[in-house]
Amino acid sequence: MTRLRTLALLLALPLGLTACSAETDTTLHGYAEGDFIRIAPQQPGQLIDTAAREGDRVSEGDELFRQDATAEIAALASATARIDAATARYDDALAGARDPEIEAARDLLRQALAAQNDAAHSLERSQALFADGHISQARLDTVRAAATAADARVDEMRQRLNIVRLPARADQLRALQAEIAGAEADRDAALYRLEQRTTRAPVDARIHRQLRFGGEQAGPSAPVYDLLPDDAVHAVIFIPEPALASLPVGTRLRVSCDACPTGLEVAIATIDDEAEFTPPILYSDNERARLVYRAEARFASDPPPPGTPLFLEPAQ
Repeated sequence: MTRLRTLALLLALPLGLTACSAETDTTLHGYAEGDFIRIAPQQPGQLIDTAAREGDRVSEGDELFRQDATAEIAALASATARIDAATARYDDALAGARDPEIEAARDLLRQALAAQNDAAHSLERSQALFADGHISQARLDTVRAAATAADARVDEMRQRLNIVRLPARADQLRALQAEIAGAEADRDAALYRLEQRTTRAPVDARIHRQLRFGGEQAGPSAPVYDLLPDDAVHAVIFIPEPALASLPVGTRLRVSCDACPTGLEVAIATIDDEAEFTPPILYSDNERARLVYRAEARFASDPPPPGTPLFLEPAQ
């Protein structure tokens, strides 16, 4: 009887082991991943000051770092000076001649009028003398030519006085306006370049890593900070091919990890269309290379730090 009972137990043991190995492990593997923003200046230059350190929280618009701006400040000053100079020339041309210039033109006109009066009297006397036969025709012609020249001089001085009273010609004013516009464009460009020497936080975030410090060179290919924006951490999950049908987008999963609070959950947001082999980082004694689908999920509450290994199970 004892032998029969022992034999029955020995026969049942393989069946029990088979049943245990047939149990399906529903645990999924993954890790927390952050969508980092790398902050670099638009133009190369030396860092003068860095305002944040690793681990600091920054708000959108906060100053992060400044670069040397000596050249930009000089360019802005030069453009501003050229605007002032061109504006002064335009105002001067628009206003016409100054009072001393106008008075000088009037003096010339008065001199021409006086010369015209003398020439007219001389012509009158010469005509009388010619009529009495005291001067020749040649002398009379000379006096008459002088009177004609005096009349022309008066006309010239009147025209010059009218000209100095007028503003500059339209073409000259347009040229000066274009000069002002060009200087203003240079000023705006210099101001923009000067503003770019100070870099600010694009979003609310945490300083994940500082890559360069004051005194070092920074530029488009030499960033200064890695920022982790708020709500920028998600879960990367690898779903085995047999479980894919039971875990569609929207499925909620319980999350466990060393840094995870109790009750933390995620919801599957996307699943890749093509399968891949299990990443080596997920190999373990019980994990063999197999086809999995990479999925991303959003945390329902505060996520663990990026890089944290995750273990996930379907929420009940």
